[in-house]
Amino acid sequence: MADSPHDFLRNKKQEWEEYRSEVTPFELRKNLPVL
Repeated sequence: MADSPHDFLRNKKQEWEEYRSEVTPFELRKNLPVL
């Protein structure tokens, strides 16, 4: 296993940042009227 726990956490954090920046159709329908 080449990755240290630190690398794993860093990769997961990056994954989360990418995931979080996605806007789902549900979010658009729910939040668009507010904007």
